[in-house]
Parts: sequence; C-alpha cells; structure tokens
Amino acid sequence: MSQTKDSFAATIGFFDGVHLGHRHLFGQLCGIASERHLKSMAVTFPEHPRQILQSDYMPRLLLAPETKVAMLGKTGIDFCFPLHFTSELASMDARGFMRDFLQEKLGVSTLLVGHDHHFGHDPHTTFSDYRSIGNEIGMEVIKADALLYDGAPISSSRIRRCLSEGNVTDAAGMLGYRYMLSGQVIHGLQNGRKMGFPTANLGPYCEFIQIPADGVYCAMATVDGETHPAMVNIGYRPTFEGKARTIEAHLLDFDRDIYFRELTLEFVKFIRPERRFQSPMELAAQLESDRAAVGQTISELGL
Repeated sequence: MSQTKDSFAATIGFFDGVHLGHRHLFGQLCGIASERHLKSMAVTFPEHPRQILQSDYMPRLLLAPETKVAMLGKTGIDFCFPLHFTSELASMDARGFMRDFLQEKLGVSTLLVGHDHHFGHDPHTTFSDYRSIGNEIGMEVIKADALLYDGAPISSSRIRRCLSEGNVTDAAGMLGYRYMLSGQVIHGLQNGRKMGFPTANLGPYCEFIQIPADGVYCAMATVDGETHPAMVNIGYRPTFEGKARTIEAHLLDFDRDIYFRELTLEFVKFIRPERRFQSPMELAAQLESDRAAVGQTISELGL
C-alpha cells in the first residue's frame, strides 16, 4: 500500500475470533476516529506471527484467515490492512515500526493500543514506551479499555482454553456467537449408521483450526442452506478402537446424502465426555440418551 492522503486512527492485532473484546476495541477506534475526523483502520496479520518465528509452530485458530477478514469487514471500521509478518518485520523495533511503517507508509496519526498487545522485537516494551515514542514522532498513542467477561478480560487465548475444556457456552459468551467448524462431509466407517445413528463426518477446511475437547455436544448443523439440530461427537471412537480423531454429526430427523457438501457446525452445549463402552449395543443406548438431551436443549433454548 502506498502512502495515502488520508490520515488514520489505527489499531494492530491478530484479532483471532473477532470476539466481543475485539469489537469493543473497534468501537473505541471508530469513536476516536470520528472525534478527530480521521478514517479508522485495523492492521492485522493473515498468518500467525509465531509461524514465521517458529517454523514448527502449529497455531490453533478460532477462525480461518478468510473468515476472519470477512468478519472484520462487518465491524464498522473503514479499512482493514493485511500485514504479512516477515522476519524483516520481526526485527523492527517499536520506534521503527511506528515511524517508518505506521506513520510514513500508512498515514497513521493516532494509534490505539490494545490492553494486552505489544509490537516490536523487544517483548518488554510497555505502553509508556509507545506513548513516549509517539510524543517524539508526533503520533497520538491511546490505551484501549478491556472488555470483561466473568470478571476477566476477554482474549482469544482464554476462548481457546474454554474450547479445549469443552466449555462452548463461555466460549460463545466471549465470542458473541456460537463457535463454529466448517468443512466438507467425507466418508467414514459407517459405524453410526449400523446402530441407527447415521453421521456426517466433517473434514475441516483449515488444518490450524481449534477443535473443541473430545466429547458429545448439542449443535446446530447447516447444510445446503438448511439448519438442523445435531448431536456431535469429537474424539477417537474408543468403543471401535479408533486411531484417528474424528468429528461426526448426527443430524436429528434428517437422512439425506450430503457427501462432499459443505457443512457448518455451531456448538451449543457440551453434553458429556467421550468414553469407551463395552459393546456397540451399550453405546447405542447411550446415544439414545444423548439424542434426547440434545432435543431437550434445543427445545429449552428455542432453537
């Protein structure tokens, strides 16, 4: 992007999940921009910075990159600038980044710094340091307020922890929407169909996506523009000596061929942990109870 005539109020971050904390930040940004007659801009990274710094790093993303960009476009900010993180960028100090890139290249005159964000190669740089640099180069630097959930700031890492524990309820409370997985329906081993519970096996689009904890969930499944209640199992199918982790969705009152169609699962509630049963018959009895629990949850929530 070449230097522009416009001046911007900007904020920087990875913004994984575009959660309520991010949207609170963007609300502050838009307010600041309006007061100063500036355009608002979010500078974000298409790839996780640690993937550049650590070649073996496997991020666990809340959103696929293209989904994140689409959601950022609906937050009310004027511009989203995708900044590809490079080793050269990683070597810049805060002063060089603020002056040479933000100010001179992007035209940023006001910088809103997230409560838990830092930039520049020195991890010990503080907000006071950013403000001092801003005073020297003529850039206003403002610290953003955090949005709290259950007494603590909302963050992407906190949401990931909730999902890794199966707590999709609090994850949704911080995201502002139900956590979703999308992908193509692929062929499985047909064990569920043999027990009277045909399942759609999901192959996630993004290899870096965060998968919730193993267990059974109440979910809403969308395929071919239709949404249906679903019972989802994540795990290794220990009753059948499974070796690979799978994501299987049994859509209630639905039995249509949807192989190779796109399927999106929205996680509503954790039902129970995955466990090994003594026989397929015992598992089938449990699945009947799970299906009833899903139906009850859907009814109680009015979904």
